Amino acid sequence: MVKILQAEPGLTPAEMVGLEGWLGFALPEPLKAQLLKKNGGRPVPECFKFLDYDGPYSDSLIDWFLTFDADAEHSNFFEYFDMYHRGGRILPHMIPFAHDPFGNLLLISVSGKDEGAVFFWDHEREDGNGPSYDNLNFLGTDLQHFYSRLFAWQG
Repeated sequence: MVKILQAEPGLTPAEMVGLEGWLGFALPEPLKAQLLKKNGGRPVPECFKFLDYDGPYSDSLIDWFLTFDADAEHSNFFEYFDMYHRGGRILPHMIPFAHDPFGNLLLISVSGKDEGAVFFWDHEREDGNGPSYDNLNFLGTDLQHFYSRLFAWQG
């Protein structure tokens, strides 16, 4: 089970309706359920593994979930959405919901054949040819599947 620490209170149902209206699409139900309970924060456990593009497994961690508080200074969803989604750096059917400490993102698909699926977006594999699946690593079929695979950092 994932605990979310240092989070703001969850969004109200009215705020959720406003957010989805602003976005122009509905959020996947598991993300919506999380946001109604907690806004932003840090998960425990926080680490995950993924099959890297060149074959071996690699790992990273969720540094912060993005916050849906427009006044937040750090990990502000709206800033990330503008920079990566509206900026054309990620696939148009994906949105960021968290980041690692190294400038990479965790994305969730909001439509299409992989709706609800979670991906790791590696900024170092951006090639300047526009967004594609080439710099994504699959992490889970949905948030619950992804969260079930998290493990604690053994520092």
